[in-house]
Amino acid sequence: MFITSFAVNPSGQSLNGTLYSKLETGVIVAIAPNGNMKPLYFEYKDLSGNDNYIKINEVFDPKEDYYAGLPMIVYSCTAFISNKCQPCLLRYHILEHFWELMY
Repeated sequence: MFITSFAVNPSGQSLNGTLYSKLETGVIVAIAPNGNMKPLYFEYKDLSGNDNYIKINEVFDPKEDYYAGLPMIVYSCTAFISNKCQPCLLRYHILEHFWELMY
């Protein structure tokens, strides 16, 4: 959910597991005074069920989109996952107030 708190691994790197797609995820964001959000960290469970806390390296221009008629903001990002810089997508569902990790 959007309002999720969790401890972040200071190294910001996943040491185990493989990420799989379409997961509801916890995200820590910075919110500017104008309301714009910038994702900083996200969490996911790998196929083994282990929790992973990932620091986002770079966020590219977010874009508004619709999925099944529902508005969302899509963030294209890069993050170190399993010691490799990999692209990932975070979708923020505006009406339901939750984040989804697409990988």
